[in-house]
Amino acid sequence: MKKLLFGALFLLFANSIVAQSTSVFVAAHPDDWQLFMNPNAYHAVADSNHTVIFLHITAGDAGVAMDNNYTLAREEGSKRAIRFMVNAAWPESRLGSDMNEKWMKIGEHSILSYSYRNTKSYFLRLPDGNVDGSGYIKHQYKSLKKLMDAEIESITTVDDRNTFTKQDLEVLISVLIKEHHLGDILSFHIADTDDVINPSDHSDHLNSSKLIQQIAQSFPGSTLNLYTEYHTSNLPMNVFPKEFEIGVGTWGVTASGLSDFGHYSTWDNAHNAWLGKQYVRSFKILR
Repeated sequence: MKKLLFGALFLLFANSIVAQSTSVFVAAHPDDWQLFMNPNAYHAVADSNHTVIFLHITAGDAGVAMDNNYTLAREEGSKRAIRFMVNAAWPESRLGSDMNEKWMKIGEHSILSYSYRNTKSYFLRLPDGNVDGSGYIKHQYKSLKKLMDAEIESITTVDDRNTFTKQDLEVLISVLIKEHHLGDILSFHIADTDDVINPSDHSDHLNSSKLIQQIAQSFPGSTLNLYTEYHTSNLPMNVFPKEFEIGVGTWGVTASGLSDFGHYSTWDNAHNAWLGKQYVRSFKILR
């Protein structure tokens, strides 16, 4: 009888232990994860045992920096998308629009962050590097590609708050991950850098991914999820019914963030061609 009781209690305890997961969705620009990494982003947000980090590497400012509030408009679009997914997954939460804004101090750098339920968002605000990595005149033609290729030693953010070397970025992002990854499972969601699978992608997408792939080597046992991005406009839809609705809604509120700030919303045929498509391959970092 004692053995049976002990066995029952052990099973009850074992079943109550749920693996804690951390997912890091890495967006070169503030509208990338919505188009290329959904519904995976939504499923992570909808999992109560998940901590979800949205890491936005560049401002996606198209060479205008903070002029005309364009950078803020793109950030607003991403924030709305995160709030939409959280409240779609947890309609009784009624969290409102307050995302608990904070400038997080890490060494000599201050990073803009937002907390909302089980999500944490960071905006590093590196300058947009242009499609080919050549950069823009306003940023002295500096780009993440040139930083990764050691053509430049450092790069300054569009708000002039921070200057990063490549090592600075590696350390800072590692610290952010360690700050939140207190569980068992860690996964990174990034652009696929295989130009056969993911041809003609943006230089910021590819170099953000290369940066994270290097950082991930310090997290053995983690999973890399590599997404086809621009090329999915040429591929068939593979996301259907409810998940498709979530994707459309997420993109719709992203576009509204731009239009509410007086900018072109990007709700158009070119961008909408990416909706309903998620192509990803995964592999583990060996221990």
